[in-house]
Amino acid sequence: MSYRNTPLASSNCKGMTMIEVLVAAVIIGVGLLGVASLQVTALQGASNADYRSRAIDLVASLADRMRANLNGVNINVYSDTAANTAADCATPPATSCAMTPNDADSSGVTQCTPNEMAAFDLWEVRCRNGVQNSLPGGAMSIACTESSASDDCLPLSPMVVTVTWQLQSSEVTPVTETVVTTIIPGAP
Repeated sequence: MSYRNTPLASSNCKGMTMIEVLVAAVIIGVGLLGVASLQVTALQGASNADYRSRAIDLVASLADRMRANLNGVNINVYSDTAANTAADCATPPATSCAMTPNDADSSGVTQCTPNEMAAFDLWEVRCRNGVQNSLPGGAMSIACTESSASDDCLPLSPMVVTVTWQLQSSEVTPVTETVVTTIIPGAP
């Protein structure tokens, strides 16, 4: 028995039609757009996670600085209600209270009062590679939750630090994120 002359052996299929090719191209195109969208979303999520990590690191840095200057905490110079802590990032504080890795020598560093140290600490955390320079639209506020009659922060009083910034998103209106942390500087 020979299979050469049977209808199954000689098929009339000569390839795909143009419609089938176009449908396949559309399906592949939609799939690639989905992958691109997923990539953009992943990059935005990674950036937002990096911003959140920076905000938490900056709050931890401020907490360490407050623990080192408990006299400044107790007289409430770290709180935003104190007049001398308004952060002007264009102008550094008049007194440099500590060296930074960028400083070549210690000739400009002086011994500071608690008020000067607090002003320097707040400028460092808010301005110099801090909240306003490393977070898009970054802002920080600090509030003492328990004050005496003279507006001094009570010893072991919690300090609430709030850091806000704008998220990376495809939304038309800016979306902000906030990290709120409570610090008790004098606690062991």
